[in-house]
Amino acid sequence: MNKNVLLMKYKKNKVRSVIGMIAFVIALILKIVVGMFTDILVVYGGIRLFGVLSAMTTILLIAGAVAGAGTLAMLFISRYELRKQQAIESAESNAGPVLKVKGKLDPVQIRNSLITEGDKWLSIISSNNPNEADEMDVALENVKATMAQMDDYQLRLKNLLDSNGADALRDTEEVLDGVEQHICRNVRKLLNIMTVSSPNTQNDLDVVELTAKNCAEDNNRLLKTTKEFIVAVTEFLNSQGDSGSSINEVEVYKNALTTQIEEGGIYS
Repeated sequence: MNKNVLLMKYKKNKVRSVIGMIAFVIALILKIVVGMFTDILVVYGGIRLFGVLSAMTTILLIAGAVAGAGTLAMLFISRYELRKQQAIESAESNAGPVLKVKGKLDPVQIRNSLITEGDKWLSIISSNNPNEADEMDVALENVKATMAQMDDYQLRLKNLLDSNGADALRDTEEVLDGVEQHICRNVRKLLNIMTVSSPNTQNDLDVVELTAKNCAEDNNRLLKTTKEFIVAVTEFLNSQGDSGSSINEVEVYKNALTTQIEEGGIYS
């Protein structure tokens, strides 16, 4: 179901929960009134009338409690479903004005946002569930590690090109910039989900942890190809002057990276 359908469902359940609570309150008031006027009812109506009224108000009270609890449960479930769908749709969107700089995502800002949001989550989780905090910490650290690895690969390629004066291969740096943007988009999707989720809710914890694992996995898949790409560039530079030197392998890995980037990452 899309967000609009879930929103309508949530609003209907909200109305139902209000009606259910009103029914419970009315039944409770009737039960209290019967209890307050027990003597009067017994004297003027007899034991039988009092017994009937007492039984009826008890039944109404139980029914009201069941209705109130049931509608409240439906409200919480529909609220969770709505928030989950909002998180997914938010993660799927590439629009993020707070995290965008001149049309591109700022890796430094993305990393800092992940550190800040991660620390906030871990501080809350640690006090309630240390084991869960450890698992979440590992998942988030793995994501941070992919960003650090990307920085390392970019620096290695730059140094390689600089030391060889290989200006003709500067377009390879643009390929790595594309990889970096792909990784940043994955991390931003994780941040979006963390922003709309609660570290106090187990379902939200599961969603965030799973998203972090998917993010790290997709990033590492791309980083593996990136490493092979840099090796291919290195081998091409080392083979210059040899009769068998060819840039074909570099182009193969460049195309492979482009294809992986176009696949869109997590929640695409």
